[in-house]
Amino acid sequence: MLVIISDLHFTDGTTSNWSKGKDLFNISPKAFRLFFSKISNIVERRKNIENVTFIYNGDIFDLLRTEAWFGLSDDSRPWSVPLKKDIVYGKCNDILETLVNHEQNKDSLAWLSGTHDEFQNVWKVDAAIDRIYIPGNHDRIINLSQPCRGLVREKLLGKTGSGIFNNFYMDQDYYKALVMHGHESDAYNCEFDKNGNPKYKDIPIGDPMTTMLFSRLGYEANQLNIPKKAKRCFREIDNVRPTLSTIRYVQDVIKDFKIEKRVEAMLSEVVRDFENLDFVKAWQKKHDKWNFGYDEADKLQVALRAIKLLGTSLPPGLLEKLAGFLKDESCQKLALRQLKSVLGSGLLYCVFGHTHDPVHIPLYMANGMERHYLNSGTFRATFSQTFDEREFLRFQRMSFVIIYGPNEYDPNEDSPMYEMWSGLRMHH
Repeated sequence: MLVIISDLHFTDGTTSNWSKGKDLFNISPKAFRLFFSKISNIVERRKNIENVTFIYNGDIFDLLRTEAWFGLSDDSRPWSVPLKKDIVYGKCNDILETLVNHEQNKDSLAWLSGTHDEFQNVWKVDAAIDRIYIPGNHDRIINLSQPCRGLVREKLLGKTGSGIFNNFYMDQDYYKALVMHGHESDAYNCEFDKNGNPKYKDIPIGDPMTTMLFSRLGYEANQLNIPKKAKRCFREIDNVRPTLSTIRYVQDVIKDFKIEKRVEAMLSEVVRDFENLDFVKAWQKKHDKWNFGYDEADKLQVALRAIKLLGTSLPPGLLEKLAGFLKDESCQKLALRQLKSVLGSGLLYCVFGHTHDPVHIPLYMANGMERHYLNSGTFRATFSQTFDEREFLRFQRMSFVIIYGPNEYDPNEDSPMYEMWSGLRMHH
């Protein structure tokens, strides 16, 4: 049995909101106790499952949502041009060390690695356990640093070693499943060669966007003379989905607290500093395909102009258009291509994360067999815009995907089967 979770986004806590000493961004370890108890109950009920492989499918760690990159020289960040690898990877190691030793994360990682003192009290079945980690875009850089890889193996997988992690898991014979983080469908968070193949070592524009735009907005707002509630709202930017609806979210905060004049200069400064990054200039030049219509570079330019105007006014409908940039069908289109490729022949399931939105979409039938795209969602709190577009509300989700091998779901069913579980609750 495969069990797939993703997008836990453990951080070092510097960008978090806190309440009574509790980090409201990093996931409570109680969630993982509940998760493993649930999986143990499923295995016990099915009776004929001998092995369970947990796949931690990307963005488990977040080395971008941190204030640790602020205050450094321009040549000491992951998007520096040229990249000073020794300095940058050394800083990544420092961030990861802080992250895994964060009190809540330390407990959560003990559950995920099976080293928690109470794990055997919750895992009440004899099924053997294996664990696999696939890097995403927010923890992409872990694969480039040997010390980071070793620390992840120890803290997340309960193993030793420091070898390169695979960017996907594929089993063509037993589970007939392909598991990828899914940022390969996202032009802002993955770079590609001329044939459209992912270049995982290359820096995507999403890296500096996350840190130098969205996280920095929260950081700079905290320095302003504005109400504490407004500061807390700015720090929640990390949890707004889809990401570019952050623009509408920030505008609502500004209007609700009537702080237009107090944030106007800050917004302009953050955008100006971002646009002046050598990496951003080079990315825009590379991706601005003037003869191919409205491309990713054009969309980013419009978004940046919109952020500059947040303290004043925006053209009607522009924000709704921006918020829809990432709400497309790119994930399911990539899943379809993967399953119809030569390597994907015979596969039944393609499982992504990345979007934080648990989704199941039947793709097509071939040779009498169903093909499906599934998304494992997230465990994190999420801010999402209401249907009437007047508010952003926060909720907490726990989502995971299960792929059963032949006869594991049903002794009389000799094909792999799937389940997707997703729970929601209010979270204030």
